[in-house]
Amino acid sequence: MRPFLLLGLCPIWWMACHTSRSSNGPAPVDEAVANVQDTVLIRLHKGSCYGQCPTYQLELHASGRAVLSPRRFMPVDSTRTAVWPMEEILSAFDAAGFDRFLPEYMQPIADIPTFRLSYRGKEVKWNGRAPQPLLDLVTLLDRYTVKEGWLEEERAFRAKPAYRVDRELIVQLKPGTDVPLWLYLYDDVGMEILRKIVPSGEYLLVTYDQDRVEPDTLLERVRADQQVVLANFNKEVDLRD
Repeated sequence: MRPFLLLGLCPIWWMACHTSRSSNGPAPVDEAVANVQDTVLIRLHKGSCYGQCPTYQLELHASGRAVLSPRRFMPVDSTRTAVWPMEEILSAFDAAGFDRFLPEYMQPIADIPTFRLSYRGKEVKWNGRAPQPLLDLVTLLDRYTVKEGWLEEERAFRAKPAYRVDRELIVQLKPGTDVPLWLYLYDDVGMEILRKIVPSGEYLLVTYDQDRVEPDTLLERVRADQQVVLANFNKEVDLRD
């Protein structure tokens, strides 16, 4: 009888093993999906200043989960979470051309906060003046932060109104551009470098002779230059509250 008993148990053993494998099979896939959804796509860090600037870190995950870690001068004193509309936010970051920003836009100003904003692994650091699209992204994130009650509206970041300075252009050149040679191409309008915004010399503040060319005409010409990544008029803003 023993051989028959063993044979009778085999189908039961096979079904148990098969069921176990089936139930455990999808787990790695589910775990992978969970990991993707938990990926941090956007991270904003606001540094401190000599005054009562709100200081915090905000993380946005692929799933839409927003996580605020308050540091100082915030209406909340512990971690907060919510779900935000990532489609709108990601569209804004892509439209801003985040991948074209330089790694740093730092000014020699001690009493204003330093910002760090990262998107899909790339981080940009600045204080004070920075490209307008970059500042607009912080304004967007702070709008949602205020809506959640995590930040007081009067302390939210807003890109301040700026006034165009026609006589000055901010130009970002492609890496490896021969700056003196590039400048020579605009000798007909008397273009000169006022200063290098970053030491590498790829980000310049330039001026020119307005008697030789209209401001908008020159800007259009510079933007069409194959060696130029970005170009815009300089703007006068008040960097301090």
